[in-house]
Amino acid sequence: MDANIIITEIKNYIEKNILAEGGQLDAATDLKQAGIDSFSTVEIILFIERKFGVSIPDEKLVPENFKTLQALAATVLELMTGAA
Repeated sequence: MDANIIITEIKNYIEKNILAEGGQLDAATDLKQAGIDSFSTVEIILFIERKFGVSIPDEKLVPENFKTLQALAATVLELMTGAA
């Protein structure tokens, strides 16, 4: 799977389910500055685990991996390819 597909899926989920109406992200948007809080992060983790069939281990639950959609996609891709 391509990182851009992962970014698009997560972006669509966040824009539809978490951000205020009309809120938009791009791949490099700082998610914390966009209003993503710890509760929203849990929702995103659950979405990722269901959508992509991966389990995010505790050692991957660090702020750097949740800073942007690019970082999230890289983490998911790493988990999907078994490189974690």
